[in-house]
Amino acid sequence: MSEENIERIRSSILGFNDRGVDALLENLAPDVEYHPPKESFEPGTYRGPDGVRTYWERIGETFEERRVESVDMIEVDDTRAIAVVKGFVKTPHFEGEVEMNWAWLFTMHDGLVTHVVGFTDRAQALEAARVSE
Repeated sequence: MSEENIERIRSSILGFNDRGVDALLENLAPDVEYHPPKESFEPGTYRGPDGVRTYWERIGETFEERRVESVDMIEVDDTRAIAVVKGFVKTPHFEGEVEMNWAWLFTMHDGLVTHVVGFTDRAQALEAARVSE
């Protein structure tokens, strides 16, 4: 994957802190498919930017605050990359912030994200992409 596309993904994820869900949607293809982690509160397949927005708005109802701290990118091949994300949330169910780590396997074509699969950790994403460290 080109460095430009890797940077698009990274900046969209980090942009969540300032622009919320809109930042996550800015590089999505009209026919994008988003598959959150199987362990998600809202598992399933979400189609198109509106479907992705619906997912993140539902998840957002669970948390009082959310922020992304870091994004590490792993190039897989010409069209795929993995984003390993560290974030923090506040919820009324726990005292203080809760650290959350996850990974997304992105596929891009013509500068737009066409497919995203979420995982609860880096190892799962690497396995799904058939990449060894």
